[in-house]
Amino acid sequence: MSNESESSKQGRRTFLATGARLFGIGGMAAFAAAQAQKGQRLANDPNCIKLFTCSDCLELPNGCQLPKAQDFRAANKDASQPQG
Repeated sequence: MSNESESSKQGRRTFLATGARLFGIGGMAAFAAAQAQKGQRLANDPNCIKLFTCSDCLELPNGCQLPKAQDFRAANKDASQPQG
C-alpha cells in the first residue's frame, strides 16, 4: 500500500509542478502579448514617452530646444573638453 501512496504523491507533485510551470509560461506569454499590443497602439502617439528618444533623435545635436536635449548637449560639451 505504501508503494501506491508514494506513486500517488509523486504523480500529484508532477501534476502540480507541471500546472505551475504552464501557468507561469502562460502568464509571461500574456504579458508579452499585452506589451506588444500596447507598443503597436502607442507607436505613433505623440504623447508616448520613450526612454531612448533623445539618443536616437536626429534633431538632438542641433535644433531641438527641449530641456532634455539642452542638458544632453551641455553634458557632451563638458565631456568633450579636456580636463586641465
